Amino acid sequence: MLLVTCGSYSFSQNFNRPVSPDLYPYKFTSYTSLQGYFLTSPFKIGVGTADSLFKSPCPTIIDHDGYIVWYMPNMAHHNNDFKYFENDSLFGFIQTHNGYSSYQLMDLNMNIVDSFANVNNVGPDAHELYILSNGNYIIGGAKDSVMDLSAYILDGMQGDSNTVVQAFIIQEFDPLHNLVFEWNSIDHIHPTEAYEVTYGYNPNGFDCYHGNAIEEDDDGNLLVSFRHLDAVYKIDHNTGNVIWILGGKSSDFTFPNDSGFGGQHDIRRLPNGNISLYDNANTSPPPRKSRGVEYILDTIAWTATRTWQYIHTPFFFARAMGNHQTTVNEDHLINYGLLYRPRPSIVMVDDNNSLMADFYFKDSVMSYRSYVYGSIPFNFQQPNIFCNNMGNGIMLYAPAGYNKYIWSTGDTTSSIFITSPDTFQVWMDHGVGMLGSNPLIITNMLSDCITGIETPPDPTEPATILAWYDLLGREVMYLVPRNIYIALYSNGKKRLQFVYH
Repeated sequence: MLLVTCGSYSFSQNFNRPVSPDLYPYKFTSYTSLQGYFLTSPFKIGVGTADSLFKSPCPTIIDHDGYIVWYMPNMAHHNNDFKYFENDSLFGFIQTHNGYSSYQLMDLNMNIVDSFANVNNVGPDAHELYILSNGNYIIGGAKDSVMDLSAYILDGMQGDSNTVVQAFIIQEFDPLHNLVFEWNSIDHIHPTEAYEVTYGYNPNGFDCYHGNAIEEDDDGNLLVSFRHLDAVYKIDHNTGNVIWILGGKSSDFTFPNDSGFGGQHDIRRLPNGNISLYDNANTSPPPRKSRGVEYILDTIAWTATRTWQYIHTPFFFARAMGNHQTTVNEDHLINYGLLYRPRPSIVMVDDNNSLMADFYFKDSVMSYRSYVYGSIPFNFQQPNIFCNNMGNGIMLYAPAGYNKYIWSTGDTTSSIFITSPDTFQVWMDHGVGMLGSNPLIITNMLSDCITGIETPPDPTEPATILAWYDLLGREVMYLVPRNIYIALYSNGKKRLQFVYH
């Protein structure tokens, strides 16, 4: 994944963070002090070449400095919607392989702890995985039905009497995987609500709904985004009836200070009561401007009043995918989806629209959704790289005890020899993925790693450090980062040690 500077709009492929060969390179730039982690799964849309097959979406965690903390090597045709469920201490993502989608849940040790899929002859729809407040899982699905649409003109042609309509299905499962709720769009919304001129009509497969987000509302009912209806529907979680419609041909709301949205993604109810979404702007009048937007809904006057929006300067149109996340601090992450360099892939801004960080992926690479979290209580600690100056170069050592190593140089041994400055990371097997070391920045080959200072600790040596001393033998109580100290271990041994943080 990549965080990038949006100040320069050249087509050069500039990257500034080390990556595993499994991943696409990227550039990261932050414009203010950040905390937390970014989650994303960058991929190429054309998964037909050897390069893109090898580098399909890898769920990836990146820290606030732009370094890869953990990633899962590609094990499927597609992995997307990689997110963290803070209330449940679980990660989730949707995995698709050979046309079959499954919904994966992972614990803080980065191991898969649950997996489930659509049932009742409902096909996969790899748009949404959501955990409800009651602990149940909710996902989307797809199912074809044949309808007589011969009475309608659709996309400039007479509708077919045997039109295959692709319905959007909502399925809810309890933790034991029992299906407890199912909703079919075709039972509640007529296909003519679709903007078929924009999204197309095909009698052999009319994708008139294209649900792409499900959100639990404050009252327990469901908010559902339908991209091809340009609308958000509120669904009664008990009866399945439509409570209200925001946007589209039959909107219950008017927009007093906004022109509405089109082709949208990622409807969310915010803690302040407003709703947010990512407006791709597919049906907006030209010039189309994709944006993050927030509304306050008045169900007495039936108005949707825009309270916030972010349109990048210069503006652009991203026609598919994407999401808009508002954090608890009211910062905003906007993942633009199907958008390539020289435009940004992701930006993070504050509530005053000041840029906090941005991402530029490698050209032709995008992410369906991305997220930022203030903290994640991982059950691991990132290890350090040890170094030793060898005179004509530096030997870098990864921690012992792992089965697999992948360096940012492409090497797969536990140690490597370097002869020029750079920033280095190594990833080691952890759970179903690869844990990243803290980065080691070598800017001066002569002074950044002094002979004999850091060698890998003996695995048999107790890890407990009793005391720290400076190089004059004086005990110190506080360690200054990027300095050398003498560590006294519980077995009486002393070791020179470089303190990174």
